[in-house]
Amino acid sequence: MATDQLLICQTGGGVGLERTRFFPRQLVTPDDLTQDQIYFREKTRRHNRLLHGWGVVCGVRVMMHPTEKCKVIIEAGYVLGPYGDEIVLDSEVTVDLCREGMDGNAVSACGDLLDSWCSDVRVGRQPGQPLYVAVRYAECQARPVRAQGNGCGCSEAECEYSRTRDSYAIKVLTSLPSTYADPMPQPDSEDVVRCATDARGNAKGRSCPDCPTEPWVILADVMLTADGSVGQIDCFAHRRYVVSFADYYFLCQPRTTRPTIDGKILVDRTAERAGEEAAPVLVRAKRVDGSVAYIPAQFKVNAGETYATLLAREGTREFYDPATNTTMTLAELYALAGVDPTAPVRNVTDAVSALEGLTLRVNDLRNTRNQLGAHLEASGLQRLTADHADAPGAVEKLPATDIKGVTPRSPLARNLANLTIQAVANLGRDAFVEQALTGVAERQKVAAETQARAVWDNAIRVVALTRGFRGRG
Repeated sequence: MATDQLLICQTGGGVGLERTRFFPRQLVTPDDLTQDQIYFREKTRRHNRLLHGWGVVCGVRVMMHPTEKCKVIIEAGYVLGPYGDEIVLDSEVTVDLCREGMDGNAVSACGDLLDSWCSDVRVGRQPGQPLYVAVRYAECQARPVRAQGNGCGCSEAECEYSRTRDSYAIKVLTSLPSTYADPMPQPDSEDVVRCATDARGNAKGRSCPDCPTEPWVILADVMLTADGSVGQIDCFAHRRYVVSFADYYFLCQPRTTRPTIDGKILVDRTAERAGEEAAPVLVRAKRVDGSVAYIPAQFKVNAGETYATLLAREGTREFYDPATNTTMTLAELYALAGVDPTAPVRNVTDAVSALEGLTLRVNDLRNTRNQLGAHLEASGLQRLTADHADAPGAVEKLPATDIKGVTPRSPLARNLANLTIQAVANLGRDAFVEQALTGVAERQKVAAETQARAVWDNAIRVVALTRGFRGRG
């Protein structure tokens, strides 16, 4: 690629290759001082884009909002933009998927809005339509100061911004940017140290990558349900990661163990007993105390498999964490991750990507399961396992008739036939009781009312128990 093509990604063009040369008696202007900022900024952008690439470096997981519909939470993190800019989310950000500012963004740069009177523009979203939560680099002016007046003082009240602040904008896209493919291809890591060849197999020089045409980095795919709630979040379908060596290092001192991450890898007890070879794939997770742990994938994935068929075959596979003296199963890990059992699994990398960044809250999971048994019928627990891979966060989707206290074929059961546990919990107690007693004969109302109140109490307890498992982490 020619040099002029490389400069397309620079805001300053060829100006970004010039730095200021100071000389005696030079009249230094703001442009001279700013030029060095442009030079070093464009140098860094070229370095990032051509040596590191672009995408997510760490963090920025997208999670369901615990209480509000149509909203998600993006955790703090670090991203490299397509043009080489650093995008820093220094704290959690709440994003309303059903709102846009006048600039079309769900979150504007530095939180600024173009018109405060028109800041709450609601956007209709179709249920089941794929939405893409995306971030791009942005900047805004900050720290206004009083500017020195000119001459007679007629401009003494003028102010100038004294800083330019790095920021970001978040937008909800309804289609993928042109820089993304669907499905996302997985680059071959061996190409990093492999010479490119022509059609005849002869080695040829490495070409410079094309300049991206759009600034967006996809953080997650999201779908909404008919009532406007967030029904599905997929952080991995179109998320591209930048290779990072932030957690790798070496020490110049004698050691008794080899410099690997073995001490952080969970032990696959099932593989040990079967004499299987070491895992070719490791996925990074974390313990409750925040320390890093790696989950080995020593199982195979069959063609056309889903998480359900994978769990049926490998769900009892045991992993031992020597740091916490805890044994857990693959089924428990997927329950924590909240996978969709019907989702396809193409390969081992696909299978373990659902566990990326997972917090190993196995004890919390087991305690929650035990407590759910006091509030759900056996049919509800079986349905949770069969339809939702035992994910506690999916309990709210179960039919209300799975709540303990609902007698089959009773008037209450008929009135709850089309409700979910979440729908029951969203109703106030009195409103629910009134709805539950619709059509109940007068002689049965006293018993039905007592039953309805018990059902509502159980629904509230179930939601309170499982809401902490919504999303990942």
